[in-house]
Amino acid sequence: AGVEKIILTGTCVDSSRAQFELAREYPGFMYCTAGIHPHDASGLTDSSLQELRQLLKNPEVIAVGECGLDFNRDFSPRPKQEECFEAQLQLAVETGLPVFMHQRDAHERFLEILKPYLNKISRAVVHCFTGTEEEMLDYLDLGLYIGMTGWICDERRGSHLKEFINKVPLNRLMIETDAP
Repeated sequence: AGVEKIILTGTCVDSSRAQFELAREYPGFMYCTAGIHPHDASGLTDSSLQELRQLLKNPEVIAVGECGLDFNRDFSPRPKQEECFEAQLQLAVETGLPVFMHQRDAHERFLEILKPYLNKISRAVVHCFTGTEEEMLDYLDLGLYIGMTGWICDERRGSHLKEFINKVPLNRLMIETDAP
């Protein structure tokens, strides 16, 4: 099918470790991220950050995240999500790796936390973008990449994206899948 590389997403310490082990089995083809998704932010500890730091030293691990804020479901308390997001942005500064980010229903707070780090991180993508045109334009203005998944084909939730996705420059658009 022409797939040349795959990036596996870490969403907690355990999944980040598992994705790393899988990527090691397929060198040069599979890579991974290491991070704590906002849904799992309650699990943030000093030891989990230390484990992420160790994973991020490996060449198979090419980005920090999935990290960010999700005020839609609030599976973790918002203050803990914010703490976890900021801690991972600090890891991105420390390691020089790009950031793989998640944002849902938290645009303003997301920007407040992210902006002080923008000149210190190498690159960043807003993964699985599902927001508004204004949010997308804010991210593009900040130099971020936009990740788009099959959500755009979901008539119930994602059809609004078709109205403005053409405003993303092709060199800043990432096509993604959440396939297993």
